[in-house]
Amino acid sequence: MNDLVMMRAALFNLSAAIEAIEDSFLQSQIRLAATVLSGAVDNAENGLNPAIVSDIEFALNDLIGTAGELSAPDAMKIEPYIDQLRHDVEQMKAAGTLSRDVVAAIQSLQAKLRTRRKAIERQTYVEGASDADLPHPPEVLRAEALPLRDHLAANGFTTPALDALIADPHSLRMHGIIAIVDELEVIAG
Repeated sequence: MNDLVMMRAALFNLSAAIEAIEDSFLQSQIRLAATVLSGAVDNAENGLNPAIVSDIEFALNDLIGTAGELSAPDAMKIEPYIDQLRHDVEQMKAAGTLSRDVVAAIQSLQAKLRTRRKAIERQTYVEGASDADLPHPPEVLRAEALPLRDHLAANGFTTPALDALIADPHSLRMHGIIAIVDELEVIAG
């Protein structure tokens, strides 16, 4: 919680510094990005988990990207507060990351999904090929996805693409595989 107190202090100081930015358009964009970051920090009030830390980091990166458009004199006005926020997020990430076992499970499932996707792509060039010829049947992938989803949910992550595989493994197609791999990539960082 100390990180949240420090972030709120940096956000308070950042808000004052934003008012001194001369470019009114960029000032409004940075104010908006700071408001989104503030909302993400407020969301952490009831407890931190990897999903909330990820949301905070995403909002901070948006703020940093917007600040990168500022002139040098305007950037100097907010730079110390952004540096403090960056430090605070790094502290949060170090304290609240997914366990190695969960990250390994994510990587294992992604590897199997990528293998299946490549086989589906190759299969389009083979006449008479069937789904039975494909590696990693959807039922097996579903069995691997169930405990992973539970771990991710316990860490605050929602997984709509993974949930679709679990709900109906036989409907797993190319776009579903891509969606699951991308979803897990975002979660694993």
